[in-house]
Amino acid sequence: MVNNEIRTPFELDLLAKAQALKGTKPPSPWIHETIVPANGVLACGWDPDENIVLISGSGYSVTEPITGRRLTRERDADCTDDSISDDRLTFQLPISKQPIPIFGFEAGDGIHMTTDGWHVEVIYPWWPRATVVLDHLYTTHYEYLKNATAIDVQRLDGVIKCGFSPSGKHLLIMGSGGALIYSRKE
Repeated sequence: MVNNEIRTPFELDLLAKAQALKGTKPPSPWIHETIVPANGVLACGWDPDENIVLISGSGYSVTEPITGRRLTRERDADCTDDSISDDRLTFQLPISKQPIPIFGFEAGDGIHMTTDGWHVEVIYPWWPRATVVLDHLYTTHYEYLKNATAIDVQRLDGVIKCGFSPSGKHLLIMGSGGALIYSRKE
């Protein structure tokens, strides 16, 4: 019998740890959960007040992350498209004309680590199904995936993108069904 396994024992051990993770809510201090249903989201970002900017082919919206209250909804697809930079890394808010960094399916990548050590990443232990993993790296004797939390992404499927707000107070997870936001307790 020929063994065609190309992964090392270390890699197989990591895969087993990742596959053993069960989707759940994030640990404390990430206690506020907000769901923003939105089909067709291509990119997202944070405005200067750390409200969520969701960009789709049919316009954009600005939503307050803790309450989920929509602050702005613009359905002008041409205006929205004109507000995205050629390199697809920034979006100029039409109201303020202020450019903001964006990430997503057709944009850059999000902020994956906070200044106090929270780290988020998308892994694929059950490829092609994505798993979002939240971990606190600043712990004694840190070991990858040992104390990580797999976040239950609920109604999001397909490609998943994620990132923290610039202050690290909010975490946004974006998928085909919109966005899931977790915020820290104040």
